[in-house]
Amino acid sequence: MIPTKKISLTLIEYAEPLMNELGDGYSQSDLERVLKLATTVWNACILDQWHSTTKHVQALRQQFSNTEDLMPAVIVETLIMRKQQHFGNDPRAITNECVIVKNGEFVVRAEARLDVKNTMAGSERIN
Repeated sequence: MIPTKKISLTLIEYAEPLMNELGDGYSQSDLERVLKLATTVWNACILDQWHSTTKHVQALRQQFSNTEDLMPAVIVETLIMRKQQHFGNDPRAITNECVIVKNGEFVVRAEARLDVKNTMAGSERIN
């Protein structure tokens, strides 16, 4: 079953641990970077799910393990586990995520995509 919660709200909930690390007074670009990382990890998990593989997640792990700083690899691993444990039944990929300022507040926008061959919805937009 396809979740009915807006994908932008799901993304915020998924990225919440990273957003909490930003602390008070973070900028629009700080929030955009956090959401971009969260979306990248989410979509790697989704692509692996859609194609019954592990190559996308493994590529991310490889990319982030090749740095001297271990923190990025820990963050990526935490997001992978978070996707599996808390959002494992959500089959939507996330695209066009962005942060806009509206009435002095940050607003997150995103679009959802489904795997055409595994759903009846095809490429229908689900927000």
